[in-house]
Amino acid sequence: MGGRAKQRWRCVLPDGSYHRFLGAMSRTIAADSTCVECENHIASHEGPVAPAQGEYLVREIAGALVDIGRGQTYTDAAKRVRARGNIGKTGARREVINGQTVADWMADVVPAVAARHLVTQWPSVLVLDSSTFFWTDPLTGKSLALYCILAAFGYDKDGKNGRLWKVEAAPVGDGAAWAEFLGSLPGKPDSIVCDQDRAIIAGIISHWGDWAAMDLVHYCEHHLTERVRAAFKSDKVAADDRLRQVFHGAFTSREQWDAFEAEVISRPTLLLTNGWMAKNMTWMRRQTERRAQIPPVSSNGAVEQPLREIRQMLQTRAFMFRNRARLNQVLVLMRLASMRVDTATDYASDIRAFLDAHNGHPPRTYRAAYDTTANQSGEAPLGSLWAPKAQIAMTEARANRALASARAKEIANAKESRAAPKAISLKS
Repeated sequence: MGGRAKQRWRCVLPDGSYHRFLGAMSRTIAADSTCVECENHIASHEGPVAPAQGEYLVREIAGALVDIGRGQTYTDAAKRVRARGNIGKTGARREVINGQTVADWMADVVPAVAARHLVTQWPSVLVLDSSTFFWTDPLTGKSLALYCILAAFGYDKDGKNGRLWKVEAAPVGDGAAWAEFLGSLPGKPDSIVCDQDRAIIAGIISHWGDWAAMDLVHYCEHHLTERVRAAFKSDKVAADDRLRQVFHGAFTSREQWDAFEAEVISRPTLLLTNGWMAKNMTWMRRQTERRAQIPPVSSNGAVEQPLREIRQMLQTRAFMFRNRARLNQVLVLMRLASMRVDTATDYASDIRAFLDAHNGHPPRTYRAAYDTTANQSGEAPLGSLWAPKAQIAMTEARANRALASARAKEIANAKESRAAPKAISLKS
């Protein structure tokens, strides 16, 4: 069918008979005899490599993975590699219907390109946060959590060399999900920074014990500040009020916290500010007491930014993801993109090494991610990503809409039947 010719080799026996074969990594015939990387002349048999039984070049597979990590859909990435694969075709040109080809590559080679940046244990400083996608019933307006993205940002003991450590999807973002997330790696951090998220705290307690919540957790000072300022605004605390001056730096030491606490309690008319103080003063006394001993990381802003970027890339097609394992493969590539290590050159090098190690025929693992789980009644399969409660509610909503549509048609047909003119029989 034309297109890319692959270099074959001839094995000749002493009697002159021979057979042809492809190497573990098949090289395509060099089209322009110039390397696209170094611009040096190359022989025709030194062209770019492709899997022995594959049509696409390794560097095209690598480029597709980079695109996925930067927010492109499977279908868009597949169309790009298909457009290049069609060059030189003399037979029928193949068109892309969906992104199944790229989806298969994801399962096969994402572990290979992620291996050099794989983390093996939790860092000294761990920053945690999550982002939840919701489904809203268009008829009732009721919203249910669809699935959640859990993320961890890590630093060394000096609060430096930060990077997105781990990101995964879960059907729900409750304490059990966080415990599973934290249990996926060994080790124990020296400090954990998070918002006042009960699910995160429950996960920490479930995995490391009650002592971890008391000794390791440091509530994000940025979010604490925002909540106090919101209380000030509701209580109409003036911009030049002394309370605002006392509040400045209140989270940095026990002495400054005690001064702020005393000032708030002395002014009982500030209802919301005193309400916030009543809920948080016991915790904040302990947190400010050990503030000087923790690493220099006191807010979770570092993890919020990559989470925001990931959400923006997924938002428009959030409902397209229903398989947890496959979305986690996408999140692995998005993590590498967040770390700015997603280069097609490195990916291609890792894929070539992976294929060489398997003699050009790596194990096909994409079928292992298929969803086969049924719901409790055994009537319909449930996807591994979406929360079961939301899936059941969707099924009920679809059934109700179908029933309402059927009833509307019956009413319309009945009206037409009553409105139709009746035939009159005339006797001659």
